Amino acid sequence: MLVTGESAVTHSFGGFEFRSLAVPSRGSTEIALWTVDVPEGGDGTPHRASKEEVFYVLSGSVTIQGQTAGTGDAVVVPPDTELSLTGGPARVLVATSVGIRGTLADGRTITPPWSL
Repeated sequence: MLVTGESAVTHSFGGFEFRSLAVPSRGSTEIALWTVDVPEGGDGTPHRASKEEVFYVLSGSVTIQGQTAGTGDAVVVPPDTELSLTGGPARVLVATSVGIRGTLADGRTITPPWSL
């Protein structure tokens, strides 16, 4: 199944823009893959993810867990590790497992709509 960038469903959250590429609604059964556009000065919501996430910086630079990553760098974040995505402008490719859930700092649990 081909998912073109133009056909990817877009979601906005906290000033960030997410594009669902390979997710269950697009035919993926095990891997979830999306891009996130981080605006200049982006300050992502701190959270913990239930699954390992891999962040690959396609362009620009971001800070994840206090580590600054630039174009061509990848950051691997183990499950249940607090993180936030800051910096930008940048485009980041995110890979994880289907079924990921996030727990926000206030204890709320969400299923990111861009992962469905």
